[in-house]
Amino acid sequence: MAAQRPAQSSGQRQRILRVGVLLGGKIVEERLIRERVPVSLGQSMKNTFSIPVEGLPLEFTLFAIDENKYSLRFLDKMDGRISDGSGQVHTLDVLKGRGATNAGGYWTLPIADTARGKLSIGDLTILFQFVTEPPRQPKPMLPASVRGTIADRFDPQLSVILGISIFAHLVVVVWALWTDVEVPSSQADRAYNLTFKNETYTVDLTPPEQPKPTDAGSAAGSAATDEKKPDKPSTTKPSTPSTTPSKDSGGGRDTKDSVAMAEDAAAAFANIMSGDGPDGKTEGDISNRRPGADLNQQIANVKESGKTVAVGGGSGRGSRGDGDPKLGTGGGPKIDAPGGTTSAGGGKTTEKAPEGRITVGTKQTFDDSTLTADAVLQKIKSAYMSSLQRCYKTYLAKDASARGKVTLDLTVNESGKTTEGTASGFPAAEVNACITGLMGSWRFPAPKDKDGEATSASFRIQLQLVPD
Repeated sequence: MAAQRPAQSSGQRQRILRVGVLLGGKIVEERLIRERVPVSLGQSMKNTFSIPVEGLPLEFTLFAIDENKYSLRFLDKMDGRISDGSGQVHTLDVLKGRGATNAGGYWTLPIADTARGKLSIGDLTILFQFVTEPPRQPKPMLPASVRGTIADRFDPQLSVILGISIFAHLVVVVWALWTDVEVPSSQADRAYNLTFKNETYTVDLTPPEQPKPTDAGSAAGSAATDEKKPDKPSTTKPSTPSTTPSKDSGGGRDTKDSVAMAEDAAAAFANIMSGDGPDGKTEGDISNRRPGADLNQQIANVKESGKTVAVGGGSGRGSRGDGDPKLGTGGGPKIDAPGGTTSAGGGKTTEKAPEGRITVGTKQTFDDSTLTADAVLQKIKSAYMSSLQRCYKTYLAKDASARGKVTLDLTVNESGKTTEGTASGFPAAEVNACITGLMGSWRFPAPKDKDGEATSASFRIQLQLVPD
């Protein structure tokens, strides 16, 4: 064992990738990538780092493998710096013109095992570097004397009680199944029959027996039996009215005469009501006393007089007036082209856009001069904050829920004029362009170095834009 330890320690361990993720300046995840595999990030759960941040794609490969070597991929909207291990630090914009290759929607840059860098997009910051692989820590495990066996984990008293309970329940189940007796007319069967079976009825269709004739009237009874036989009850079809004449029990009039008299009475009543008798007049004729009874004669009289008939009682009149269309006097909604619908109360109304609120996030200076980041921020608050709010408020009229952070990168030259001023990071490019256009006219106190000579100074200020 003593001979093997120097051999193991002399073996050189490989360098692996170490990646840290920061959100809002706080580290949320750090991981060692021991295997040479691609590293991805995005909003999907399938990525190596799942980060729900606006602006990130669903899946994006940050570190790709090409011939067992890593290649860094970054987007145009990313910002950061990379060191190649020799002490030289380059920004992403500089690398785009040197070693990076444009692959369409992103840039790719081969990196060595000594590289380290920092990438940022919005609130998200990614730090990476290559480190020597640390030894794997063994899984902690208790000694065998402490772990014991599976039987040691059961309480003896509880095991005995559990076994007796299971045996007793099994005996009860077997006894219940063995002694179960089927009852044909149980309460459950009666409930089933009442619920799911239809009730049946028995109808006796046997004809009743005829009474036997007596001695005194046997002859008359036999004669009546010969003349007329009892009708059989019909169980399938209803009986139809007979067409043979039958005598009424009261007046001796047959059915045919009764029907003829009813038809004559109905015809006489109809003649009386309509005023049309056999010769055009009857004793009960009421045509002369009923208005509009002789409609044909009234129409003929109107034609002979040369008058015209119109709805409403006169020519040119409608059923509800003289027929002329009239304009309404109400104040209901109307449509004015091309502006759209105008309300009746007071013209077209427009929805008021929300007010934008801008707060300061972080500030940073890159040069040592008399002009500090606090002085630059104070001048922006006092002189240029209103113009920044106009850019944000203009965009809120289009998207009332727009929010995010904007990063101001500016350089103040020897005369106090702003040069190389850019705004980035806000999800809407329109707001970034508007603020960038304003930064060219900003003026600050002229920066001076420690010797009192005029110099230039660079600053980075982050602002938070939130709708009220």
